[in-house]
Amino acid sequence: MSNIHGMFKRFRETIAESMKARKLKRADLARITKIDFSYLDRLLKGKARFNEGHIETICNALGIVPWGKPAPVPVRITYSGKFKDPDLPRKRESDYLPVPIVEPRVAAGNPETVTSEQVIDIVFIHRRALKRRSVRDYICTYVKGDSMSPVLRDGAIVCIDTRARPEGKKVPKDSIWAVRKDDGTVVKHIQIQDKTILLVSENPAYDIESIAGGDVIVGRVVGVWQNLV
Repeated sequence: MSNIHGMFKRFRETIAESMKARKLKRADLARITKIDFSYLDRLLKGKARFNEGHIETICNALGIVPWGKPAPVPVRITYSGKFKDPDLPRKRESDYLPVPIVEPRVAAGNPETVTSEQVIDIVFIHRRALKRRSVRDYICTYVKGDSMSPVLRDGAIVCIDTRARPEGKKVPKDSIWAVRKDDGTVVKHIQIQDKTILLVSENPAYDIESIAGGDVIVGRVVGVWQNLV
């Protein structure tokens, strides 16, 4: 599962490959997209963040998809009416690991006590994607709203490692975390300051929020599935 940093890196590489194939210079792309040249230069060097408008404009100009064409990862998200879908992967017992999809409210509780009645559905993830043999501490839930757009869209399914915690005040760059807030779960970038956790949205329209520290972190987002457009 690619992390967010890797996704943007791949997007920049895709842009570079498309520009080379079309024999376009950065000045040409700036003129076509009407993005300021100096800012476009920073975007392509990884010194500034793409927003949803930049991504859509550049993709339309170059005829590419946001994250290029990465190697496919076998993932099966089922909408099976309580798991009775006869078309589930035939090798699910040996190759696919089942992870429960729960509501954000349920995800905010103790993931170890999730019951079958609280499970909306199940996502089957190939062992190669997870690089582990067990999904005992994993849950999936839905993203609500556009506060993390364009990285995470409304309705995206995120996979959370509920055992993961930041080491002290060190939070990996671009990492995304599920945090308990208002009897539910929100998915944000985080910063840790003393006993306070800052919740940072990807969408600049949202202000930074703060929440008391302690046992509020549900876990780290380790996978995302969503439509690209």
